[in-house]
Amino acid sequence: MYFRLFGNGVVLILYFYFEAIMMKKLTFLFFLISSFFYSQHTEEEIKNIIFDMDFSTAGPKEIQKIDSLIKVCKQNSYNDCVAFGYVKISMIYDKMNDINKSFYYINKIESLINSDTDFEIIFYLHMQKSFLYRKLGEMVTSFKQLDEIKDETMKSNNAYFIYLLNRQYADRYIETNKELSLKYNKIAYRFSKIYRENKGNRYRIDKNRLGNSYKTSAYLGGAYIDLNKLDSARIYIEEAIQNEKKVDDITLKYITSLFAGRYFKEVKNVEQAQHYLWTAKNIAKNNLKSENYQIAVGDLLYDLYESTGQKDSVGYYSNWLVEVEDVNHKQNQALNDTLDKQNELENTNIKKKTKGLFFILSVSVVTCILFIFLFLYYYKKHKSKNLDKIDIPHQLPVQESIFKEVIQLAKENNPEFMTRFNEYCPRFSGELLKVSPLKISEIRFCAYIYLNFSTKEIADYTFISVRTVQTKKYHIRKKLNIPGDMDIYVWFSRLLK
Repeated sequence: MYFRLFGNGVVLILYFYFEAIMMKKLTFLFFLISSFFYSQHTEEEIKNIIFDMDFSTAGPKEIQKIDSLIKVCKQNSYNDCVAFGYVKISMIYDKMNDINKSFYYINKIESLINSDTDFEIIFYLHMQKSFLYRKLGEMVTSFKQLDEIKDETMKSNNAYFIYLLNRQYADRYIETNKELSLKYNKIAYRFSKIYRENKGNRYRIDKNRLGNSYKTSAYLGGAYIDLNKLDSARIYIEEAIQNEKKVDDITLKYITSLFAGRYFKEVKNVEQAQHYLWTAKNIAKNNLKSENYQIAVGDLLYDLYESTGQKDSVGYYSNWLVEVEDVNHKQNQALNDTLDKQNELENTNIKKKTKGLFFILSVSVVTCILFIFLFLYYYKKHKSKNLDKIDIPHQLPVQESIFKEVIQLAKENNPEFMTRFNEYCPRFSGELLKVSPLKISEIRFCAYIYLNFSTKEIADYTFISVRTVQTKKYHIRKKLNIPGDMDIYVWFSRLLK
C-alpha cells in the first residue's frame, strides 16, 4: 500500500514537473508568435496598439504587454515607438502612485530624445513631467513644462494636443484665478469638439481619446460651479451626462458623476447628489487605482452629509478618508524606502569605484607633492627681491569671504559645511525650527536650497539621485507647510527677511 502511494506521488510530481516545463515553453512560444505578429505592423500601428490599452484600469499586466511591444519596436529601430511605450508605462506607474518608477521611465524617454524625435513624444513627455512635478508640489517646475511646449503645440494645429494643454492650464489657475481657469476650460472644450468633429478625417478617433475629449463638458460645468454660475453649470453638466452614455469609458463616467454630484449638492438636490457621488465612489473604490479619486469624492460626500446633519454618514466618510490617506502615507513611505535603498546602492558603487582608482590617485598625489616641492625650491631660488613692487590683491570683505568658503564646502559635501554655514546665517536653523521640528539632515538639505543650488547640483554634490532630491523637496514642503503655488526657492529666500 505504502509503495503504491509512494509511486503515485512520484507520478504526480513528474506530471507537474513536465507540465511546468511545457507551460514555460508555451509562454516562450506565445512570445515568439506575438513578436512575429507585431513585427508585421508599422511603427504607427504599434503606437496605436499601445495607446488603445485602457488606461483607467491598467496595471502590471498592461505594463508587461507594453514591454513586449517595446522589444518589437527596438528590433525594428522604431525609436519613437519605444519612447511612446515608456510614456505609457510612466503614466501607469504614476496612476499607481509609484512616482519613483514613473520618473525612472521619464529618464529613459529623455535618453532617446534627439532632433528627429516626433513632436508627439515631446508633447507627452512634458505633459507627464508636469503631472509628476505637481504631485511633488513643485508647481513652478510643473507649469514650466507646459510653457516650454505651448508655442509649438499651438503651431501644430493639432486639436487634441491643444485641448490637453489648455486643460492643464485650467488646472493651473483653479485655485488662484477662477476666471482664468474658466477661460482655459472654454478653449479646451472648443478644441475637444473640433477633435470629435474630425473634419477631413485628420485625426484618429479611438476610445481613449474620445473618452478624454468628452470630459471637457464636466470640467467646464465644474468651472462654472466654482464661480457660482449655476445656470451655466447646469447646461454643461446635463451635456456631460448625455455624453457619458456615448462611450464606454470608466474614467469618463467617474468624472461626469463627480461633477454632477457637485452640481446637485450646490442646488440642494440631496437625492441626485447622493446618486452621482455614490456612483463616483464605487468607481473610485473598485476600478481606479489612485487614492486621489477616492479622496475627491470622499470630501464631497463628507460635505454633503455635514450640510444635511447626518452625523453617522459624516463619521463614516471621515473615517474612510483617514483610511485612504493612511494608505497613501504607507505608499509614500514605501517610495522613500525604495529611494533610500537606491541611494545606498549608489553609494556602495561609488565606494567600489573609489577603491579601484585608489592606486592611480595615490600615484597622482605623490607626483603632485613632488611637483610642489620642486616648484617651491625653484621659486625660492629665483624669486624677485623687489617684493615691495608686487601688487597685493584686494582683500574680500569678511562676509563675502565666508560665503565663498560655505559654497565651496557645500560643493565638496564637507562635514564642516554646516558649522561655517551657521556662522554665515546664524538665524537660519532657529527660524526653521520655529516652523517645524526638522532633523539635522533636513536642515542641512534646506541650507543647500537656501544657497540656491538646483536639484541637479544638490544631487551631484551630495552623491544622491535627482529623484531622491525631488522627493526630499516634496517632504520638506509638507513639513514646512509651503503653499503649493509658491516656488520653494522663493519661500527660503524670504525666511530671514
